[in-house]
Amino acid sequence: MARERYTRLLDLRPRWRAFINPWLLRLPNNPERLAFILHRTTGVIASLFLFFHIISTSTPARAGWEAWREEVLNLQGLTPISLLFYIAMGAILFHGINGVRLILAEALALGIGKPEKPKPPYIAPLLRGFQRRLLYATFALWIILWALLGYIMFFT
Repeated sequence: MARERYTRLLDLRPRWRAFINPWLLRLPNNPERLAFILHRTTGVIASLFLFFHIISTSTPARAGWEAWREEVLNLQGLTPISLLFYIAMGAILFHGINGVRLILAEALALGIGKPEKPKPPYIAPLLRGFQRRLLYATFALWIILWALLGYIMFFT
């Protein structure tokens, strides 16, 4: 029994490709990995949104206030641009909420617990207890706020 578990853990170890590209590491039932991937992805989306937002808000300087006002009025309703805006807002929401979770865990050591003696095969332990609940609360809060944002954007 213990030998099978140890062999299964050895099979989950990151291979050399995971050191080159950490996105290739696949672990079953690992919400921490999902949060890590989403945090990186939403950071890229938020950066792209910021870049294009700066360009779009500089329109009055280039074309005048009337052109900018027309552009903004054309965005009302359900358009491809408003859907992209909704996706960007969801990315920014998740990145912010998960960032607060990471600050609580890493800077304030909230829910970290006592250090453990490392044991071979040196696989990073999964989050337990408070950290796991905080991760699930992050996902739940993000989905609720994103749905509320969609309701406000598209139905009011």
